[in-house]
Amino acid sequence: MYEAYKGNENVVFYLVYVREIHPVAKSALAPGEKPKDPKDVAQAKNLDERILTASACMEGLKLTLPVLIDTMEGTADKAYSGVPSTTAVINTEGNVVFHSIGPGGSQPKKAEEALKKLGLEPAPAKKPASQPASKPS
Repeated sequence: MYEAYKGNENVVFYLVYVREIHPVAKSALAPGEKPKDPKDVAQAKNLDERILTASACMEGLKLTLPVLIDTMEGTADKAYSGVPSTTAVINTEGNVVFHSIGPGGSQPKKAEEALKKLGLEPAPAKKPASQPASKPS
């Protein structure tokens, strides 16, 4: 859905990284080292560790949408029940017009229906760049 809408200037997508859902008890990583394997991620003790973990998650899952990092107090997690896989559609007035809670609850089709009810559509497909005409030999 992000790829379909990312060219629409009236729609913004964010992944909000709230906390590690399946942390290990103790990580073998040195302080400040980015996790290379999701199986070696402990719960972050500070915001710098959370940022490193979120970055590794995005790279590992090959996700390209922008990321927001929740506070260590869990402000977004508490406001939107962010773990796991929560989807929220928020209109320009800041009102939640669609909210689902995972793990099986991200419901992208229903989220897209909410976007369409707001009059928002996917961005038009980009046309391939035209090829310059070749010169006859």
